[in-house]
Amino acid sequence: MPYWVGITGGSASGKTFFLQALQKALPENLVTFLSTDHYYKDRHLIPPDLDGKINFDTPAAIDVDKLYQDLLALRQGRPVYQREYTFNNPLLTPRMLEFSPAPVLIAEGLFLFYWAPIRELFDLRVFIEAPEPYRFIKRLERDERERGYERGHIIEQYLTQVLPAYEQYVAPLQRYAHIVIQNNYGDLSPAIDLMVHHLSVVAKGAIS
Repeated sequence: MPYWVGITGGSASGKTFFLQALQKALPENLVTFLSTDHYYKDRHLIPPDLDGKINFDTPAAIDVDKLYQDLLALRQGRPVYQREYTFNNPLLTPRMLEFSPAPVLIAEGLFLFYWAPIRELFDLRVFIEAPEPYRFIKRLERDERERGYERGHIIEQYLTQVLPAYEQYVAPLQRYAHIVIQNNYGDLSPAIDLMVHHLSVVAKGAIS
């Protein structure tokens, strides 16, 4: 049986950084990496908030049915295909991504533990916790640098959508985690090294 790890936490808490660090450290043929970002619905399918604005920070923004079916297919040893999410950048052409079965699967996503049928697929559930000011600063820096958003828009979105969503949907998911990693303005290297060692042992056992 494959060994599955799920990683969640608030927006800009360090999930993607943690996933990318694992991706660099672990053998490519032993691990499948999957981000639920690629399962965002098209804009016109996402229900607006009370102000009539599209809200990407709710579980309703995720195509949970497609995500669940793809995870089941990977469990059964079948590859799956999903269109790349380009954060609504009209200058980028989405690729079709292929996710292949492997001894270890590592998935990350804001709402990964929100749905019980999906949550229960994971052998190890990790929650990355970071203080609210840290998440705000990192989100501000990221959205300015990588997505070209204006500062005023980022701040408004954080206060009206991101932070309320964290408090309502994401923070309560800590109770489902086996491990909570504290990202308190510090160095995640010890947690990354521990996870790499653990998964290396698991992967070798799975293929021996």
